[in-house]
Order: sequence, then C-alpha cells, then structure tokens
Amino acid sequence: MSSTSKASRPQGISPQSRRHNEMRKLALTAHPELADLAGTQPLTAFALPLLLAVHWSIAWLVSDQPLWVIGLTAFLIGQLTYHSAASLIHETCHKLVFRDPGPKLAFDLGLEFILTSYGKQLTYQHQHVTSHHPFVGDYDNDYEHEDLCALQARVAIGRTHPVLQKLLTALTLFLHALPLGSVFIADKILPPLYAKASGRPIRDPQPRFTGTSASASEMRPYIVVSAFSNITMLVILDPWALLYHLWSLSFFLGKLGISNLGQSLSEHPGDDDVNPTRSCYGPINWLLFNTGYHNEHHSFPNVPWSRLPTLHRTAPEVFHAEAERSYLGAWWDHVRRDFTASRRLKLHDKDHLTRCKGESRTPAE
Repeated sequence: MSSTSKASRPQGISPQSRRHNEMRKLALTAHPELADLAGTQPLTAFALPLLLAVHWSIAWLVSDQPLWVIGLTAFLIGQLTYHSAASLIHETCHKLVFRDPGPKLAFDLGLEFILTSYGKQLTYQHQHVTSHHPFVGDYDNDYEHEDLCALQARVAIGRTHPVLQKLLTALTLFLHALPLGSVFIADKILPPLYAKASGRPIRDPQPRFTGTSASASEMRPYIVVSAFSNITMLVILDPWALLYHLWSLSFFLGKLGISNLGQSLSEHPGDDDVNPTRSCYGPINWLLFNTGYHNEHHSFPNVPWSRLPTLHRTAPEVFHAEAERSYLGAWWDHVRRDFTASRRLKLHDKDHLTRCKGESRTPAE
C-alpha cells in the first residue's frame, strides 16, 4: 500500500474503547437510572450568543491598543474564549445539542461564526466520532495521536544534538507565538529543519485511518460563514480586532495552546488499559462545558455536558481516575522535554520503528 493511499476503517474497536464499554455496563448495572441521563440539551444553544458577545467585545476593546497588548490578551484570554466555543463542537458532534439535521446545522454554523474554522470543525466532528472514540489509544487509527515519525525525529535530535533540539524547541515556540504562526508559518519552516537535522523521515509513510471526511458540498456553507464572519469583524470593528481573533485561534491550535494541548496531554496519557482516560474536575470545566469529565464522556458519549457531573457523583466506584497533572502542568512537562511524546507511545515497537527509518525527506505538501 502506498503512502498516499487512504487506510480503510479497521474491524472492531481498540482495547481502551472496549474498556470504556465495560465501564458503562458496570455503571448501568449498579445504577440503572443513569440510562435516563442520555439525550440532548437544547439549552446549550444559548451559549452561542454569549460567547460571541464576549469574544467580539474583547476584540473591540483591544483593537486600539499596542500590538503587544493585543498579543498578550489573545494568549491569556482569547485562546480560552476560543477553547470554550470549540468545546461546543464536542457536544454537537455527538448530537447532544440538537439531533435533527436542520437545527444541528444551524447551531454548527453559529459556532462557525465564532470559530471561523473554514470547515475544520466539520472535519473534527467526523474524526472525533469515527476515529477517536472507537479507536482511542490505537496509534494506527486514533487521529489524536501525533505522527510517530515526527516524534522519533525529535527524540533522535535530542539524543545526538541536545543543544540543537533546545534551539528548535525555542524556534517552535517563537513561531507559534506569531499571529497565525501555528497555522501557516511553522508548518513551512520546521519540517524541513527537523528532517535535515535528524536524517529521518518526519511523516509516517504508512497510511493511518483517521476517520471519515465531509464532502465538498457539506463544507461549503461553513467556509462561507467563516469568510462572512471575518469580513464582518474587519468592517464593523477594524483590522486590529481581526488580528486579535486570528491570534487567539493560532494560540489555541499551537504549542502555546496551554488549555487545549494541556487537556489532551492530561486526560489521554495513553498508558493504562484499566483507566484509559482520565478526568479533571477543577473549575476549568465551567469554561469548557465539562469536557474535563473525559472518562465519564468516553464511557457515556450520549450524555450531554450538563449531566456529566451527575454521572460522576452517582457512580464514583467506576469513575474515579483523575488526571495526574493539571492542564498547565501537562503542557509545561511537554514543552520542557522538547515536545517528547504527547502520548506514551511504544517507541520501540519493531513494526513502528521500521516505518521511521530511511533517508531524510520532507513530507509532501
């Protein structure tokens, strides 16, 4: 199979996903009333105008400020606001806000007006449901795993040229601190540098199943709404307000996305088949629509965010695996170790090691 071909969906689910199914059965056996928690929560839709008002108001307030104020506000506040809105994608992809196609599409496009993802939220919805949930913990099929060859390239540089790796880490953080640096700039500069420095391929040549995809016709209204939102912000406010929005987006998606990256690192350590997913129960859930109740969610993906705390309180004997590190702590460990494993992958598995050997090359654009 060539590296450009698309992997087919595997049969069955991963061991960690099966464990979540077992946890659901244990909880329902002990507490049958938990079945009543499933369903939609349409009141979630009222979060849309609130988040839009907050995000655009902050964009307006900082639009006449110096560049450093806009950037600092985007880092400290903007990415959190964006993360809050992005957390709602998690709800709608499981059809926990609206189940009927019409209202769901209206809600999704409302989210797109805030996020301006140009359809990437629809890509996430497909991947999250068809790749992440059924294959959690499975490198070959869970899209949330980073590319193993990119990871091994960093490990190789850190082992043979540790000072160079520190410089590359610093360069990565610098590029990701720039407006849209994590979206466009870093992806053009860093892969060739890592390939040359490591002498290794930095993209897995074997195709991996990363979920289903949306059609062009499905993506089109999302792209139109995103463009309209950006233009509207530019016209009604000014270019500096739009810069704040785009900078917030870039922080959220990049290596400086403390809450976003930190949550993934903290709640999916990837090394425990008994408690495959961890939960964070702190006040950050007030902003992120209880996505910190991650263990509960993977076991009961049909329970909306507002009822996950009830699920946890009712079945503490099942849902007790709390994350070992805060989002900030997990993010900081990741950064200070030169971005070595965002998941505890089997780096020495022979099958995977043979994939990442060969002459250095940059990935195809």
